[in-house]
Amino acid sequence: MRRHLLIFLALVAAAFFVVWQSQEIILAYYLLSTIWLLPLYYFFREKVYGLFAVSTIGIFFLHGWFFRIDPNPRMIVLWAVQALLFAGFCYYHWELKRFQDRAQESKENVRKSLESFQAKYQTRLGSLRHLEVQVSSLMNLFEIARDFSECMDFNTLAEFLLKKLRSELAFERMQIFLMPRVPGKEPVPMKVYSMLQEGVQEEERVLTDPEREDFDALAHAKTMVRREERWYFPIMEGNEIGSVFAIHGIKEEDLARVEVLSAYLVLLIKKIKLYETVRELAIVDELTQVFVRHHFYERLEEELRRSIRFKLPMTVLMLDIDHFKRYNDDFGHLVGDATLKEVSDLLKRNLRRVDLVGRYGGEEFVVAMPETRVANASEVAERIRSSIARHDFQVYNVKTKVTVSQGITVFDGAIAAQTESVDVKVVAAELIRKADEAMYRAKEEGRNRVCLHKDIKRP
Repeated sequence: MRRHLLIFLALVAAAFFVVWQSQEIILAYYLLSTIWLLPLYYFFREKVYGLFAVSTIGIFFLHGWFFRIDPNPRMIVLWAVQALLFAGFCYYHWELKRFQDRAQESKENVRKSLESFQAKYQTRLGSLRHLEVQVSSLMNLFEIARDFSECMDFNTLAEFLLKKLRSELAFERMQIFLMPRVPGKEPVPMKVYSMLQEGVQEEERVLTDPEREDFDALAHAKTMVRREERWYFPIMEGNEIGSVFAIHGIKEEDLARVEVLSAYLVLLIKKIKLYETVRELAIVDELTQVFVRHHFYERLEEELRRSIRFKLPMTVLMLDIDHFKRYNDDFGHLVGDATLKEVSDLLKRNLRRVDLVGRYGGEEFVVAMPETRVANASEVAERIRSSIARHDFQVYNVKTKVTVSQGITVFDGAIAAQTESVDVKVVAAELIRKADEAMYRAKEEGRNRVCLHKDIKRP
């Protein structure tokens, strides 16, 4: 405001100067009156309309006063020139203002475009960083998956998965379900390996109701299924689900990595199952599902070493089905094989889980009972004999009965521990021989009985 007043005072001073000079000669008016346009234009440009109006009225008054002094047409020409000059100033101001507005608009558009490019750049940069993290994580998973090839059983695989993935993935629980080989309508127990933050849990159980619903959906879809926070990845064996990999509580963005992991686990789990099948075929008799002879010898030698180390007793029992050759001739080999399987099942039912059972010959079975003295072994053998003798063997449309003869010998780990060197292979062969001698003595005495080796006193 102060500046505007100064300009106005300058205009007043200019007007006074023109009037003062024009008293002597009117030519001063024609020469100097044009300078009045400058303050007038300034007030117009700055939108000081009050001073502009006062100045305009003052200038018109002065022009009228001078026209009265010199009423000549050239005065009107002077006013027209001044009007045109003022109009030119205004037009210049208007064009300059429009140019500035366009420049400001262009500047604003450039600024917005720059901000948009910066936002896109930051977004792309963030995406690239995210992709770098994803690629790095996937590479880590591939490195981990490559090490999985060393796992040859499911327990080792579960421990390895938990150890390696705990730092790579955020999850609540991972599980491997091994489907039963012979599925049925009734709930069948299956092996489940659960990988929790605190460790690996191995159990054999039936599915819970929610798990059964999930597995029904999985069997129908035969592809990955999501149920709330649970993801299931089926591992197919032909048209059937052989096993299932499940993971709970992962983030949505981690799904791609889990899919990569599950794809590799499909091959690995199939390899482990194949390996276990081959191993079972090598150590387990296909018909009776007990150890084959050579593997029984290996396990027997292991138990002998343990008995010697801890000075523990161990009993070896040899069992033979009476008149089995004639039984096969009378009923056929199919009935004979089915009877062998049932005898094996009865034998295992009357033994502990720690006891070793092997098929020694055609109809002969051998049993090793760790930490068992002769009195307890005799009770077990008698229970086996009675259970088989009372059992009705229903095979196809044939109903039969069989009996067994058994021989027992005992190994004393405490006495063997006093010997400087013990050859367990020789000891194992000697125990089998003695149990076999006792069994043949049971046959000679009339069969369907239990006999101790002659070196052992009856308890």
